[in-house]
Formats: sequence, C-alpha cells, structure tokens
Amino acid sequence: MMLLVLSLTSDCNLRCVYCYARGGERKEYMKLSTAKKAIEEHYSERLKVQFTGGEPLLNYRLIRRLAERYEARFSVQTNGTLLTAGKAEELSNLGVKIGISLDGPADVNDRLRPYADGSGSTGDVLRAMMLLKNHDIPYGVTCVVTRENQDKLKELVDIAYAFGAKSVSFDALKRAGRGTNLAPPDVRFIEDAMKYSILSGYRLRFRNILQRELGLKCAALEGKSIFVTPKGRVMRSCATLASIGIEKTTCCPFRSQDL
Repeated sequence: MMLLVLSLTSDCNLRCVYCYARGGERKEYMKLSTAKKAIEEHYSERLKVQFTGGEPLLNYRLIRRLAERYEARFSVQTNGTLLTAGKAEELSNLGVKIGISLDGPADVNDRLRPYADGSGSTGDVLRAMMLLKNHDIPYGVTCVVTRENQDKLKELVDIAYAFGAKSVSFDALKRAGRGTNLAPPDVRFIEDAMKYSILSGYRLRFRNILQRELGLKCAALEGKSIFVTPKGRVMRSCATLASIGIEKTTCCPFRSQDL
C-alpha cells in the first residue's frame, strides 16, 4: 500500500497553536494538473490518497474532481468548520472517508484550535460532527495530544462517542512549526483514556496510538509515504517531516522526543 498525501492548500481558517504546517500563514492552492500528475505517477490498485492542508475543504472543488476521476481509497482530514450537509453527502457518495480534528471540550479546544481572529471553533466542529451522525456518515476523530489537553482525553472520548464517531486517533504532539516550544504529553493519559473507553462500553476503534511504544510501522520510514506540496514538490516523507524540509525519511527525529 502506498500513501499519497496531497496538501491541497497551505491556507487555513484556523490558527492551531501547534500546527506543524503553519496553516494560514501562506495562501498556496494545489491545481488540478498538479494533483493529477501526482496520482497518475504513483497510481496502483492499492493507492491510498489523503487530502490535507492547511484546511483541505478550502479547495473542495479539487477533492470532488479527483474523487470523481480516479478509483482510489480517498480520505480527507478536516477541521470540520466548513463542512455542510451537501458536502458531507457528496463526500460519502464519492467514497471519501472523513476525519474530524478535535482536541477536547470547548475550554481546551478553543484555546488550542482557534479561528484566525482568536474566536473559538468548537461549536462549529461539533455541528459538523452532529451533521455526520444525523446523516449516518461514518467518520473518525483525530486529537493532537499535548501537555495542554492530556487531562481532557476522557472527555474527548465521551464527546466522540456521543457525536457518533467510529474511531479516535490520539496523535502525540510533534514539535515543529508553531508547536516547537510546546510540551509533549505524558502518554499515560492516552493509555488511561483508552481504558476508560473500554470500561465505558464505547464501541470506538483507536488508531495511531503509541506508535513507538507498540513498535508499529511507519509508512514514511518504510518508503511507502509520499507528500506533495500545493506547488507540486514531491517528498518521500510524512507530512510533518516534509513541513520542516526533510525530503526523504531515513529516521524520525520526533521519535527521540521526551514523550
């Protein structure tokens, strides 16, 4: 399986305090010709294409055109604030899997993931999650875990389950971009949240958990991940390493973080 990560735009309507990509600080948008070239050069029956950014729904027309044109396993990781019923239904009909980013209840999520003007985004994210639940569209929640929200993970699990999410990904902070000076989490809080979910009887799948501790494989380190910037620069790396200019992954500097 090859993972092709297309950064559809560097633009973003949020200003997440830890964003490795520094979303919103530039206004670059990927063109159809750039995306077509990337997909066709790496196309196979096992190709997985992930749309990311910035905020990929700012370039929604490109998502739709690619999903209509190619047979691949598509997914989009979005902050959810721009998701409408029409877009949700269209993405579902096109087979594009949806991931929503949320870092906890409003008191912490609004601090970590504010709009560009500093206002909170949580209400709009929860609206999108409820929209997906009401339309019976499966989706997952991704939470970036930092020292700021590690004690709110059980509440995040409660929210994810109540709003109909099927899975939760806890991604430990990687100190890059705007997150360089933030403190990484104590992974015991992640373990506790997973145990809490099981004891609560929640039917939630957990992804990307404690990769280093569990010895899980990294697609980038195995040479199975390709990242393409909005301008078409191809990097054999994961999105985070690509954001700091590492074009080919041979080792991961973030695995040496004091997690």
